[in-house]
Parts: sequence; C-alpha cells; structure tokens
Amino acid sequence: MTTVKNNGVWVEITVETTAAAMELVGELLAECGCAGVVYHDPRLWTELKDKPAELLPAVPVDDQTYRVAGYLALEPNWEEKVMKLRTRIEEVRGFLPVGSGTVHLRQLHEEDWANAWKEYYQPERIGPFLITPSWLSPPTTAEAIPIRLDPGMAFGTGTHPTTRLCLEVLPTVVRPAHLVYDIGTGSGILAIAAAKLGAKVLAVDKDPVAVRVAAENCALNQVAIPVLSGDLLTNLEEPADLIIANILAEVVIELIPQAVAKLKPGGVVLASGIIDHKAAKVQMAFTNAGFKIINTLRKEDWVAYLAVWAGKEDA
Repeated sequence: MTTVKNNGVWVEITVETTAAAMELVGELLAECGCAGVVYHDPRLWTELKDKPAELLPAVPVDDQTYRVAGYLALEPNWEEKVMKLRTRIEEVRGFLPVGSGTVHLRQLHEEDWANAWKEYYQPERIGPFLITPSWLSPPTTAEAIPIRLDPGMAFGTGTHPTTRLCLEVLPTVVRPAHLVYDIGTGSGILAIAAAKLGAKVLAVDKDPVAVRVAAENCALNQVAIPVLSGDLLTNLEEPADLIIANILAEVVIELIPQAVAKLKPGGVVLASGIIDHKAAKVQMAFTNAGFKIINTLRKEDWVAYLAVWAGKEDA
C-alpha cells in the first residue's frame, strides 16, 4: 500500500474480536487516530427483530463474527499507528478476552466508506428524538423531535452507547435560552439536539472534516449553530450553562480544569465517551476540580457523568 498524503484516501482497519472487548477495541482505534468507528455486532438483529419495520437494519446480519472497523487517513505515519494498535490489542489480552484480535487492512476512497454503511443506518428513536438519515424520509407516525443526519466521516450517528446516553439525558438538563458548548461535536448530533430543546449552542471540533460535516447537518436541521475549529474550550469566552464533551476519557480529563472558568455558577458538564475501566480516573478529575457528580449513567461498557461545578475554597 502506498504511503502518500491522504487526499480523501483512507485505510480501513478491521479487528476481529469478541462482544466483551469490542467497545474497548473501538476506543483503541479512536486513540490511534481513526476518524470514524463502525461496530459489527451480530446481537443487533436479534435485539431489533421485534421493533417496527422502519427501525430495522435494511438487511439481516447473518455473520456472527464481532468486528470493529476504524478509518485512518492514508498519511506517511499510518503504518506506525497500525503497529501501535496491534501492540495495544495484545496488552488488552492480558485482562480481557479479545478473541483472535486479527487486524485486516484495506484501502478505501472517502466516497466508498461514506456510502457503504448506509444500508444499515435506519431511523431510530432515542429519548425524545427521532434520528433519521438524511437520505431517508422520517416515519410519519412518530411523535418525536426530528433530527436529520448525515455523519459522513465524522463520529456521531446516535447508535453508539456514548451518544445515546447523552441524547437520553439532555432533556433533563437543557432549558430554553441556555448557552451550551458541544466540544468534539463530530457530526453535530448533540449540538442539534440541544438547539432543538431551545438552547443557544456553539459547536467545536479540531477535525476539519467534523467541522464541515457538523455545519452541513446544522443547516439540514435549520438550526443556527456556529461550528468552530478549535481545541477544547480555547477561545470560548462567555460562561456556559452546559458543556457537552462526548469524547475519550483522557480528553475529558484534560477538559475538566478548563471547564471551571467556562461555566456559569451552577453550570454543568455532561461528559461521555468514557470506557468503564477509566471511569474512576474521570470521577477523580471531577472531584479534584471542585465538581459534584449529580448523575452517573451507564450503557453496556460505557459511562457518562453529569457534574455540577460547586466551586472550591482554594479555587
């Protein structure tokens, strides 16, 4: 495989694994720089078979192999990242059954990846929201807040447990006229959800692909959300009522001290994207920064926290 500058070409990295390890493998793919992660979970068809027909995958999933695929830009250092991934998988084998851990590689053009998975992405009700792919018409009978979405190469279809946790809890913390920062916005799904609940929203991502995709999805949903290129809370001046951070545990930990100066009194951080074995570190980071965790949410192997900044005497 030729190691040239990306130019819309990606390496698809597919790891064969187990149900117990697939979430962690997805996190390892993200850590090595993959711009998007797709889970092949054979349990999905069984779980959804009794759901309304419009919410089912377009075709049954007959293959019973658990796989996680990530998409890495074809740049000169991509091979080093794959080697690091293989090493990390073997390290995980010491405490988690990862199965064969076989890594398959193939080269894809961006348009191939962006379209191949669409047959499996169907409308889905999550909390009060109905997430519908932009290329499909939403079910006419659903009484829900509609969100139209085309994630492209950005993270955030609504199907991943971390995003689902956020969508389910957002209505309990977002109020009309709240100022909300969505950090690491990905496809923009959580920013759009907050805006549709009446908030004033600002979305940030350091990935230029995500910035473009999120802006397109905001326009598709007719919500006025500035989407900025930036690193976490840098250059955001006005204190917010809510900061959403559906990222990785390590990045959440980096964001927490910054959030102290970027929240109104009683402001809240909604932190997700936290694999369960790293949850204690995130919890400690909140406590050390003077936050009080008011809600802990769990789905599969993932944890989300709602934390209020209560202030510290030495802050």
